[in-house]
Amino acid sequence: MIQTVKGIVRTALHSSGAISVVRGLNRRALRILMYHNFSPDNAGLAAQCEHIRRYYQPLSLSSLAESLEMGRPLPHNNLVITIDDGYRDFFLYAYPVFRHYRISPTVFVISEFLDQKSWLWWNQIEYAFQLTSEKALSLEWPSGAVQNFSFNTPDHRLRVSNEIVDTLLRIENSERLKLIDVIVKKLGVALPPLPPFKWSPLEWSEVREMAQNGIEFGAHTRTHPILSRINDTDTIRDEIEGSKLRLEEELDKEVLHFSYPNGKVADLNKQIVDLVKQCGFRTAVTSERGLNFSDADPFLLRRIGVEPVGATYYFQELLAGIVDAPGAKTRYSSLN
Repeated sequence: MIQTVKGIVRTALHSSGAISVVRGLNRRALRILMYHNFSPDNAGLAAQCEHIRRYYQPLSLSSLAESLEMGRPLPHNNLVITIDDGYRDFFLYAYPVFRHYRISPTVFVISEFLDQKSWLWWNQIEYAFQLTSEKALSLEWPSGAVQNFSFNTPDHRLRVSNEIVDTLLRIENSERLKLIDVIVKKLGVALPPLPPFKWSPLEWSEVREMAQNGIEFGAHTRTHPILSRINDTDTIRDEIEGSKLRLEEELDKEVLHFSYPNGKVADLNKQIVDLVKQCGFRTAVTSERGLNFSDADPFLLRRIGVEPVGATYYFQELLAGIVDAPGAKTRYSSLN
């Protein structure tokens, strides 16, 4: 019954034109979308690009940064698109769509992922759960607490995998790395040196090709640790600056934008933000949901996480600013 009422209200909201009113009220907002993965069926992404082209002004992240630095007014209903991690599915399935609609996203890449030195740790855990013949797992966390998991179906395996990944995000970095090895060994799975195709990284030749055709690239650390869970300042700097230098080496141009791994307030602190500035970046994006305004801190930009599943009512509401109340801002005062 509640869902039915919500559906009626949502339909009325869109059919009445109220969505346009909200879009108008938030016309000065800076919208930054955040994607991660794409599929061969790109019809949903194309529908989203149609909606963006009809109602918004797509900008590059560099254009947004320049306007913030110069205090220059931005077009009303401006919008920036970002993609995190650097999976190859962007090049194969999404890049042709964005190019068709003349939209220039910024792709934040994990440099050692693209160097094929390692594959992404949360994918390793999901892979191990997919292939294990075990039905249960007992884990001792760094606190000494022991947690027992059982799983009998593919859906249950995925839920347990996601629960473990969420817990690992909150654990000190060296302990996290040890636990990943423990988990994989206990599940009795041998990880291949390279990830399965669906989790494969961009190739550097593809990065260079896209850069020559208007796609911007930014740094997303070397290995995607949670920076606030690293105790050593030199290691934090190496993750941030090392990814920047590696990307600049491949592109032969300065890299100006950074994305914090995981990107929630709990994953940041003032020291990390200051290091990003010291490394020569012009902007840094979080994954805290919301709109930005003209007084936004360029090193604590909020984003709107979306999936490429079409211009649904929910997608339209997110972009218009209905779902997230504007005004909530991440400032240094909220960071340690």
